[in-house]
Amino acid sequence: MVTDQMTDAFGMIAAVQLVGGLGVYVWTSLALMAVFRKAGAAPWKAWVPVWNAWTLFECAGMRGWWAAVLAGGAIVLGAAAAIVAGALGAAAVGASFGGDPADAQAAMVAAVLVPALLGLVVVVPAVVLHVRMVRGLGRRFGLGTGYAVLGVLLFPVWASIVGWGSARWLPGPAADPAPVAPAEAAPASPIVPALADFSARTGTAPGFSHTPVFGAPSAPSASAASAAPGFASGPPPAFGAPARPAANPWAPPTGVPAPPEPASSFIAAPSSAPAAAGPAAARPAAAIPAHPSDIEDRTVLAGRRLPGWSLVLPDGRAIALTADAVVLGRNPAAPPRAPHAQLVAVDDVTRTVSKTHALLTLTATGWVVTDLDSTNGVSLGAVADAGTEVTGSAPVSGPFFLGDAPLELRADG
Repeated sequence: MVTDQMTDAFGMIAAVQLVGGLGVYVWTSLALMAVFRKAGAAPWKAWVPVWNAWTLFECAGMRGWWAAVLAGGAIVLGAAAAIVAGALGAAAVGASFGGDPADAQAAMVAAVLVPALLGLVVVVPAVVLHVRMVRGLGRRFGLGTGYAVLGVLLFPVWASIVGWGSARWLPGPAADPAPVAPAEAAPASPIVPALADFSARTGTAPGFSHTPVFGAPSAPSASAASAAPGFASGPPPAFGAPARPAANPWAPPTGVPAPPEPASSFIAAPSSAPAAAGPAAARPAAAIPAHPSDIEDRTVLAGRRLPGWSLVLPDGRAIALTADAVVLGRNPAAPPRAPHAQLVAVDDVTRTVSKTHALLTLTATGWVVTDLDSTNGVSLGAVADAGTEVTGSAPVSGPFFLGDAPLELRADG
């Protein structure tokens, strides 16, 4: 009778412990989902036993594989402790039946102490790593030492306060983007003026000096007149004799007056050699390069601005919407469905906005927001919760959220 009562009592205690442990696990997982959502991690990882610790270590700026090391060490040392405890318990029972109470008592003490010492091999490093992890997470959420103590002693309570409270994820040194080095300035190249003559000179022109190096140039061959402008035909000159000057490709055709030169251009003196005759020497007027001042005077087309719409970002800046498709995110890229969309970068301190988060599209009835498979989704209204989260596409007007970042679509005037 007494044995049955004790069995029932132990069974009740085990059931209460099991239900209580499952309740604490579910509570902690729900709180960690909110923590992971603020930190930019996948919320579903909070339900996987080892993976949730791995993610916490990474969010704290530590090595995630510490979670696997602790889990593996706990399994190995737990099995070793069970084997040792069983062996020492069997030895204590044998010594008791053998009539040696001293040995039986010593074996029982060893059966309790040895597994406890093996457990400390895992518990002490786990506590040290847990303290470092909570302190690292506290720094990323802007929390003080008191929250670190709470996280060490009552981690489910800490996770609930951080996940469901007003704490916001702050970008730390590891999350800050690396500074982009300014592009090196390209060396200034001289502007080649239009219609410049770079052919050889037989005399001296103002601004240029030309002195033959190896004496008088050799006489041109008879086939030079039929060669293409800028190239000389015939056998190559002998060593020591200067190369024959090629016909100037930029010289105007014979009988056609040269176009007027701008006063600001620095033009070389015209060649004293006559231009080559024939149709190949004629240069169409359309092929003459445009003057740099003509290029600078061209009108640039301005972007089309949609009248009356602007987007207010989390930092208070208002961005004018200039297209009927707008892509939002930390570093957005235009999707294939809207390759010419306006890109609006959202500077989000909560780190809950994906790189390419959502697409705004202007239709005949108003704006429509589409979630682009973001991590934390899109919510409509002044409060971000599961009841207002967008599934696919939905009409939007006024305030809405990308993750925890508030934005507002505003009609101007």
